[in-house]
Amino acid sequence: MLVIVRKDQSKIVMGLLSYSPNLADIAAVQREYDWYQSDDSRDILLWRDEETHHFTVLLGVAQVYNSLVIRHIVFSPEVLNRQKRRLGTRIYKALQAQYPDKVLMGSITTQKYVIAWQNEL
Repeated sequence: MLVIVRKDQSKIVMGLLSYSPNLADIAAVQREYDWYQSDDSRDILLWRDEETHHFTVLLGVAQVYNSLVIRHIVFSPEVLNRQKRRLGTRIYKALQAQYPDKVLMGSITTQKYVIAWQNEL
């Protein structure tokens, strides 16, 4: 299930963001979190695993005109590599449902994953 982050979930978000290879230290993670929180057109979403009820994926998105740009995709270590593509497709469908009036697209970094998920539909 895809949920928009609440203010009281900052520790979960910071923990998942820390797995991002582009964020080298806690200061970078904090800056990224603050960047998302500083503008209403940006959201951090979490994917809750239906079996374990753990938050296993973090998505950072930004609404730009009629598009939703997926800027970050961070999987927790408990998600196995072989599960990522199938799980990504489910997340993509949930994003489409949550933002029905937006065109989903990736950033330079995430576009290859978004295309793979689209091809699975």
